[in-house]
Amino acid sequence: MSADYMYHKACDYYGKPVEIVDCYGHCYRGVLKDVTPQGVYLATEGSGFFFPFFAITSLVLLTSLFFF
Repeated sequence: MSADYMYHKACDYYGKPVEIVDCYGHCYRGVLKDVTPQGVYLATEGSGFFFPFFAITSLVLLTSLFFF
């Protein structure tokens, strides 16, 4: 996926719980706290991480995984 596509998808998910899988297969869950043209800031329990778009393999909205 292109960085432009990931940026617009991340903007849609801003402030919502997401799951990010990086290029090494590691899975991170948290809330998107900021979106920049270079990447996203993910707030997790106790800390946060910056993920550049080139390292993100998958960005999934967690609420879309459950059917209420």
